Amino acid sequence: MIHLHHRPPSHRGNSQKWLRRIHAWFGMALAAMLLLFATTGFLLNHRAVMKIPALDRKEVTQLLPVEATPADPAALAAALAPALGLDAASFKPRVEPAKAVGWGEGDIRQPERWILRADTPSETVQIDYWAGSRQAEAKRTKPNLWLYLARLHMSIGTGPSWVLMSDAAALGLAFLGLSGFWLWGRLHGSPRRLALLASGGLATATALAWIAG
Repeated sequence: MIHLHHRPPSHRGNSQKWLRRIHAWFGMALAAMLLLFATTGFLLNHRAVMKIPALDRKEVTQLLPVEATPADPAALAAALAPALGLDAASFKPRVEPAKAVGWGEGDIRQPERWILRADTPSETVQIDYWAGSRQAEAKRTKPNLWLYLARLHMSIGTGPSWVLMSDAAALGLAFLGLSGFWLWGRLHGSPRRLALLASGGLATATALAWIAG
């Protein structure tokens, strides 16, 4: 009598099976983020040739009264933020020091200039204030849909959660590329062909980057 014994699955076969599963589920989990990055990257690359209004925005400027002379940019932000409907902590200050500038045949002393900027994906607010003045200029810039998506792509004005998601999408894309490359080599090609394909792709990318630069 002949006894047939089932051959246990090899460790290599199990590794490929699990890698295929992780590749598939990871791709599905990050599909929305990867689609966003792919769409916005395409629009930004071809906005000039295809005349895509990818960077259109609407700007509104208003003058805000400053009742009491603020001691520093933080105090200015606290005074003006309620009128703009924003949190004072969202403003990032930049100070241009006072300096002498030419005026007519002489020089005059230009006071400090305080610039406060707050960014969200849907809006940018910038406040310009000359130290000692009784008013400040606030400029609100609202992007159109394409620029809004591009700002998400670049994580402009987003919180830590979105930055972590963007990082996960970037790392996930790298993983999908590497795992897909490895699976293709294991299932459809020899190591020599895989190495040739990898070196050819790297050489092509290097040559294009050199030509572009």
